[in-house]
Amino acid sequence: MNTKILPSLLMLTLLLVLASPRGGEAQSPERFIRMVELLDQGEVVFGASVPYRNVEGAVAMSRSTDADFLFYDMEHSTFDVPQLQTFLQFLLDPARILARGRPGTDHPVMVRIPANGREMNQWMIKNLLDQGVHGIIAPFIENGAQAENVVRAMRYPQPPGATHPDPPGERGSGSGAAVRLWGVSGMEYRQLADLWGLSPRGELLNLMLIENEEGVRNIREIAQVPGVTVIVPAPGDLSSYYSGDRQKVEAAIQTVLAACLEFDVPCGITAGPNDVVQRIQEGFRVLITSGEGLRLGREAAGRP
Repeated sequence: MNTKILPSLLMLTLLLVLASPRGGEAQSPERFIRMVELLDQGEVVFGASVPYRNVEGAVAMSRSTDADFLFYDMEHSTFDVPQLQTFLQFLLDPARILARGRPGTDHPVMVRIPANGREMNQWMIKNLLDQGVHGIIAPFIENGAQAENVVRAMRYPQPPGATHPDPPGERGSGSGAAVRLWGVSGMEYRQLADLWGLSPRGELLNLMLIENEEGVRNIREIAQVPGVTVIVPAPGDLSSYYSGDRQKVEAAIQTVLAACLEFDVPCGITAGPNDVVQRIQEGFRVLITSGEGLRLGREAAGRP
């Protein structure tokens, strides 16, 4: 071989590897989203709330190595889609993309929508997915029908021969800015944009929030809905519902956890330094925490 063209061939090979949606095999995880890979492996995962939804906040979060996902609230904060779009774009870190040899972000964004489960809302869900978010946090899920409505809204209609055609998908065919944010082709996005556990390549997630007695009473029904990926008893709203009765709140939390364990659905919860280790020992697999709670939780989960 002509030695003069060897450097050019090596450079071409490097460019082809970096241009690949998955990068080189040595650098690419089995899953596109690291959080999904961790759930596949039965690991405990950690989420952190987004404190600042501006450019500086997005850049700061993009450099964090502690949280496995970001909790972006649009229920109790403004429902500002342009602000979310800017946050998502500045969450992309070109240096990290280059280092790992694949596109996208290490910080999947889960958005809590304003609509309660009983509203049977779908437009918020499909719109936010089209912006490129990686999951939906659904407040006040009270029964299986409400949970299934969220699942339907998150799924595209399934092709003939799909592994899990039900619940049928009702998401519109457009993908908006999601293809650019994920850094994949439209065809690959359609494969990835299904729910984890329903499709072999599905990597979208939902967090169903249980926030009142009706949701607790129907928890076994909710946990059996195909496509429900994570269930979260919400201590704050449960405390409000039960007028601050700690025993009733804890009994509700444990009822939700028991159903999740029975039907093999990851259970999540908010936790702080005083209870994060206890919650992991009880069987919670998705912890929303920060600071010292995050450090203690990762240590207890064997993920220092």
